[in-house]
Amino acid sequence: MDKMEKKVLIIDDCDMTRRLLSYIVRANGYKIMSATNGFEALEIMASNQIDLVITDLNMPQMDGLELTRNLRAGEAYHEIPIIMVTTEGGDDNIKTGMTAGVSAYLVKPFSAQKLLYEMSKLI
Repeated sequence: MDKMEKKVLIIDDCDMTRRLLSYIVRANGYKIMSATNGFEALEIMASNQIDLVITDLNMPQMDGLELTRNLRAGEAYHEIPIIMVTTEGGDDNIKTGMTAGVSAYLVKPFSAQKLLYEMSKLI
């Protein structure tokens, strides 16, 4: 399956961040879907085939860690690649994210090249 067939779900409560991530990912040949929190993401995933998730950590209603734990607990999504993109860069935060099941952890600000490199390793 080539990039044009791959769907990436971007989850962030900040519109500007969602738009920036969408631009980077779409410009590199992936299809995009987006959500503002974990609940919206789960609704989207229930009716769409998603190949990779890019999520923020801090979001209202359901944050990125809770979303990751939900995805890892379910049969349908337990192996989906998840990239956490957040301002929370402390070692404890990174360890918590990785323990929850995040596939890669990027700290804002990040380069587009770093994001695309992590994506290429995962899908």
